[in-house]
Amino acid sequence: MAQETYSPWHTVRTTALREMQIISRSRAVIFTLVILIVATLGMIGFFTWQANKDDAAAAGDSVAVVGVDTQSLSAAGLDPQGAADRAEAERLVRDGDVKAAVVADGTTWDVISDGFPSGSVMDAVEAVAQAQSQAEALQNLGIDPAEYAAAAPQIQVNAVDVDGDEGAEEQFIRQLTAFISLMVMIFTVITFAAQVGSRVTEEKSSRVVELVLASVRPMDFLAGKILGNLAYGFIATAVILGAGALGLNFSGLLDGVPFDWSILPIMLIAWLLGMLFFSALYAAAGAMVQRTEDLQSTQMPILLLIMASAYVPAFGWTSTSETWMQVCSWIPPLSIFAAPLTWAAGDLTSLQLGLSFLLSLAATVLVVWLAARIYRRSILNNGRVTKWSEALKGARA
Repeated sequence: MAQETYSPWHTVRTTALREMQIISRSRAVIFTLVILIVATLGMIGFFTWQANKDDAAAAGDSVAVVGVDTQSLSAAGLDPQGAADRAEAERLVRDGDVKAAVVADGTTWDVISDGFPSGSVMDAVEAVAQAQSQAEALQNLGIDPAEYAAAAPQIQVNAVDVDGDEGAEEQFIRQLTAFISLMVMIFTVITFAAQVGSRVTEEKSSRVVELVLASVRPMDFLAGKILGNLAYGFIATAVILGAGALGLNFSGLLDGVPFDWSILPIMLIAWLLGMLFFSALYAAAGAMVQRTEDLQSTQMPILLLIMASAYVPAFGWTSTSETWMQVCSWIPPLSIFAAPLTWAAGDLTSLQLGLSFLLSLAATVLVVWLAARIYRRSILNNGRVTKWSEALKGARA
């Protein structure tokens, strides 16, 4: 019988599919993803509710009225109801039948409420008072209000940024979206990259890996593990970000605000780089220990590196023009998450973002190469825990 030819691609694909099946059966991972989706949609729903509540309150505040034309208050967005006198108006406020009361006594208008009046009520009443004052002034001067309105110039007031940036709102929305996306991405990178390290250690401690590596090459097996977690994590992250994008679209929060949805592919590219970088390190960390209980000792430097990469955008998302944030946008792995945020804020050009990604890619390739050598040298070592200094020294040999 002819011996079957070994296929590296078959090993990688089979291992990757197996890893995806194992992850899909992990309740902890599924629960984490569900929590992230619910939290993302929940935040969007909360902000939508707040916005709609404020709009509804501004458009329908009920007020009792004494001595003021109810039609003018209604035109200002209030819900007026007449009261016989001040005493009745105050009673309606105390009983909670109305939110406030407007009592006019000559040129003095009192806005009565239980506590300080809301800003929406005060703004509406002040606008009506000014309009009535202007109308009475024109009448006293014998000027026809229609002629006055026709003669008055229509002055247009524009808000202009001193730096010439007229899309400040759009820029902020894009920057905020990048920041929220990055926080989700960092969380999923931690989740799925750590899965690689845990799986490597589990297979080593149970000696399953010894049986597997008797028939396949270590590098092919490792590549399959990383690609399987990467593929599943990429799909999960895309689903979470897509759910958030759809939630924003249907919520109406971005109505009237032009938004560049091309930022989402940029975020996913950053996720791929981060996942490859850290999953390779976690795989090496998993191969350096014999028992799962010892995994924390080798994972701690990686976790600190991820935390540093997360804290940079967390603390610098509103300071992307600062020197320290600009520097972090060029130093891998900090730049993997810092550069997209700096670009979204307009403080990094598309060309600079591409160069930063290329630098991160080069660093990622180097890390994957080192991690693969550490994995190959350590995966069958059943002795004491290997230190990072020893592993790196051996990988360079």
